[in-house]
Amino acid sequence: MPDYDPKTDIHVTAGPATGGGGLYFIVGALVVAVLVGAYFMFGAPGLHNNVARAPDRNVNVTVEQPRTPAQPAPANPAPAPQRQQ
Repeated sequence: MPDYDPKTDIHVTAGPATGGGGLYFIVGALVVAVLVGAYFMFGAPGLHNNVARAPDRNVNVTVEQPRTPAQPAPANPAPAPQRQQ
């Protein structure tokens, strides 16, 4: 029968008792930041409306011509210049 010699000089030390709470907080904050950014970029209602809308005002513009000319016509028009032959 083989000799069985259990090693009794093995020393195991436990690590710190933390569960990585700081890492979970950082990862959670990053996930929330990505979700908020995605909401505003892709799904925010009313931000990405591609319909052009005019203001709700009824504008009526009427342009009237003057009733009398700005300057009266000359009484004796100047004679037309003669063409030379």
